[in-house]
Amino acid sequence: MTHDIRTIPALPQVRNIRPATETTIKLTPFDQREYRTLIEARGETLRRVVTKLKPALDLSNALDAGCGVGFFSQVLAECGLNVCGFDGRGDNAAEARRRFPQIPFAEADIQDRAIFELGSFDFVLCFGLLYHLENPVLAIRNLRALTQKCLLLESMCLPEEQSTMLLREEPRQRDQSLTDMACYPSERSLVKMLYRAGFSAVYRVTPLPEHDDFRETLDHLRRRTVLLAAFEPIDVAGFRLYPEPFESEDPWAKRPTARPALPRRIARFIASPNRTKYITLALRARRLFPEMPIPLRLHFGAWWLAEKSAMDHELTYGEFEPEEMSFVQRLLCPGMTVLDVGAHHGLYTLLFSKKVRGKGRVIAFEPSPRECRRLEKHLRFNRCSNVHIERSAAGSEAGEADLYLADGFQDWCNSLRPPALPDSTSTVRVRVCRIDDVLAEQGVSKVDFIKLDVEGGELAALNGTTRLLHGESRPAVLAEVQDVRTLPWGYPAREILQFLIRIDYRWFAIVAKGMLLPISCEQESYEANLVALPVERTQEFLRLLGQE
Repeated sequence: MTHDIRTIPALPQVRNIRPATETTIKLTPFDQREYRTLIEARGETLRRVVTKLKPALDLSNALDAGCGVGFFSQVLAECGLNVCGFDGRGDNAAEARRRFPQIPFAEADIQDRAIFELGSFDFVLCFGLLYHLENPVLAIRNLRALTQKCLLLESMCLPEEQSTMLLREEPRQRDQSLTDMACYPSERSLVKMLYRAGFSAVYRVTPLPEHDDFRETLDHLRRRTVLLAAFEPIDVAGFRLYPEPFESEDPWAKRPTARPALPRRIARFIASPNRTKYITLALRARRLFPEMPIPLRLHFGAWWLAEKSAMDHELTYGEFEPEEMSFVQRLLCPGMTVLDVGAHHGLYTLLFSKKVRGKGRVIAFEPSPRECRRLEKHLRFNRCSNVHIERSAAGSEAGEADLYLADGFQDWCNSLRPPALPDSTSTVRVRVCRIDDVLAEQGVSKVDFIKLDVEGGELAALNGTTRLLHGESRPAVLAEVQDVRTLPWGYPAREILQFLIRIDYRWFAIVAKGMLLPISCEQESYEANLVALPVERTQEFLRLLGQE
């Protein structure tokens, strides 16, 4: 069946859309870490909005304009709407059909009048598309023509108080513009366009998604907004009316610039979340005491002593690998034995220790003496008595090697090969061991889970774990699979996948809330943290995740 815009299939009856475990996906830019947290936050807002509007407006069908690989189409279907979607890139639409075969997807351009042949829909969704277009005004007019009742629009927006646009050059990538130019509007400009396209009322969704892009932080101004446009007033909580903006000032007039007045800065501080207040005050104190660590309470209950590394920055201003952490929290149980291979400063080690509890056991492999000092500090501070630190690198053969230490901000890139970093490196001689030998020394006969993140040395580490991986009760593996890391070692990242496939492991991507989806193992390149499950224990592990 072709999926040309003129022959898009009829809308199916509503079903509870849920990807089957046998569906194999191809990893796309939308599956990368920076996208996953944003997609999940926007998805929660979409569920909230549709849940409120569906009974109020009697919504029955929906269109996902610029659907990507179908994440939000699935959310709409789960909310009980008949849904179809389209995307300007044929490969995105094809991947969406592969992941969600019950939903029809087509290739189409929102700036093309042929889009009108789709008809009209009660609810039109346009998330993350408008600012990638050369002509957002035309796109909004076309969206209005497709809309029967209301349009939900999410977009990046300039932090301007006027109705302005910025013409930006964009690379021709799968998650960017179809051309090399795009217009980024301000929020007022978006609202103006919606009114002028023919909508009678425009609202800002409140609260906005729970993600840093939708709020001002210490590092940046608010980057995104979510607007609802309708033909009739909507008397439902959670939508703040945004009147049509009109310009009354001369845009060419000169104005003096000044820092915000002290009362305004104080008011902004008081209105900020408690964690933001805490971080602000702690950073002020650090000006007086530069070496002072900042204690941070992690979401799983442990304490982190933040200093000045990349990991500290991630944990200070947000979360680190939230989907991976959620996956681990769902999978691990008290009494399990876990290996943290490439423990760094101990973020995952702390989580493992909390989850397996007193009857469980954690062995943390970390070759860098500098990183071991911080790892030990975190374990002492959190009173983790079930963790053994193995001060060595994991490899295929026992011996010694030079470890390249990143001297700057990105100290999580230490490797047995020179890392591809702008920062300088230094070397230290470290012990290399086979994981099988360490387990024998520690008297460990069964391991339930391995986290493997050794900056390209994953294949060598696996080669030193053959006895465990061929044993009777084989572990699940969470591995960093990135060509940028394996290139200095002289092999493509896909060889990590092939190594475990040859001994009957299946590979999965981690998606929202730590759930797993099978992936294609035939891609040329990879850049993700992936999970491998032994075939004979796959159902056991999926049950622990709630994915029977």
